[in-house]
Amino acid sequence: MEQFKNFVADLFNLQTDRASLEEISERIHSGGQLKGTNMCILILAIFIASIGLNMNSTAVIIGAMLISPLMGVIMSIGYGMASYDSAYVRESIIKLIFQVALSILASACYFYLSPISTASSELLARTEPTIWDVLIAIFGGLAGIIGSTRAEKGNVIPGVAIATALMPPLCTAGFGLAHHSFKFFFGALYLFFINSFFICLTTFIILKLFKIPVKSYVSEKVFRRQQIYLTILGVLVIIPSLSMAYQSVTKNLEQVQSQVYLAKHFDTNDLQVVSNKVDKQKKIFEVTVVGRPISADEIAILSNDLQEYSQLSDLKLQVIQNNSSLTADELKDLIKTQIESGTDKITNVEDELKKFRERAIIYAPAYHRYEADKTLLNKISAESKVIFPQIVKVEGASIASEDAEGKISYEKFAAIVYVKNALNEEDTKKLRDWLTAAADLEIILTVLPAPQPESPSQEITPEENTEQPAQTEN
Repeated sequence: MEQFKNFVADLFNLQTDRASLEEISERIHSGGQLKGTNMCILILAIFIASIGLNMNSTAVIIGAMLISPLMGVIMSIGYGMASYDSAYVRESIIKLIFQVALSILASACYFYLSPISTASSELLARTEPTIWDVLIAIFGGLAGIIGSTRAEKGNVIPGVAIATALMPPLCTAGFGLAHHSFKFFFGALYLFFINSFFICLTTFIILKLFKIPVKSYVSEKVFRRQQIYLTILGVLVIIPSLSMAYQSVTKNLEQVQSQVYLAKHFDTNDLQVVSNKVDKQKKIFEVTVVGRPISADEIAILSNDLQEYSQLSDLKLQVIQNNSSLTADELKDLIKTQIESGTDKITNVEDELKKFRERAIIYAPAYHRYEADKTLLNKISAESKVIFPQIVKVEGASIASEDAEGKISYEKFAAIVYVKNALNEEDTKKLRDWLTAAADLEIILTVLPAPQPESPSQEITPEENTEQPAQTEN
């Protein structure tokens, strides 16, 4: 048993290949400098990360993570805490605040001037940190300080820089500042604070285990109080992430149960689900369908079946069925025809003007929506080819829905995206997130292969027709 204990202790012994305490101190002090090379690299990392987030380029964002010098200053704070050097801690905190402020302001200036104002999926991914981000920060911080204290440097630090991203959240906060979005600003700052706090905390713990020289003597009582303060602060940092993680898990479970329910009860040959939406505030599960009419008795049965699903049992089923209605182009033509015919047949000016005002009240909202959709499509078409080079063309329009009181609202946007090559599941999700942010509406996404130009000199036989099936995401 004693041999086994010695074996395990030797297996995880961090002292064997550790650098000298003087070398560790020199490395941390060098990484915490805020002048010369570190300052130049910081500026470059800010703009590289901002461009990567703006263009939705993961590779560029990773490059910014690797060259960012922010981790050095954070480790310096942990080193100062472990050595009880209050002056060094204060100096390092001031440096970190300066770097954070510079990163946010510089990235905000970039995003304010950038012609692409739509939030990419890379930006959206850094606005809702969860408990898993806390775990990554803890394990990444441990790996980072252990790698920094080795006699021979390996590839640990680059890996930690990617895992515990510091620069991208600050640039995301800059995007939120530029576009006045509290969600982006505070969500990204919270992610940065999580990573910074736990990198600093793990640095403090490991350096205390290595018994680095202290600047001044601290009594056991003061040391215990320091541990209590750090523990309380750590718990306060973790609590919001636990709440976000719970919401994320609940939402995923809700989506899974929704898909199972729809596949079981709505997946028929004469009925197709166009979209579905859960509104927790109104306690409604909204399902939009096309096909045969569903009777009130069928809806009552479907509502009872909904109670079998734990995440949907407290919701009221609302089925929106397809009804015949005028398109936006037809509305435009109707208004134009009425105006033209009215100029030739006016017999009573006041009556005719009253009729036109009534028609304007009825048709104007749909016409304005058509104009808004056209503007949105022009913007999406221009930006999509930059963010997603595989996109050839984007078509789409808002979908009108009518409530029980007859009020028309637009809460969905149907988008048809033509691509050169088929998208995988991850790219489809990124595209959907980007379109949702651009339209600010629920997206009904259909991805189709771009039509090939027809050659007049060749005929395509049925056997040669290899058109790919559409990818549809509800």
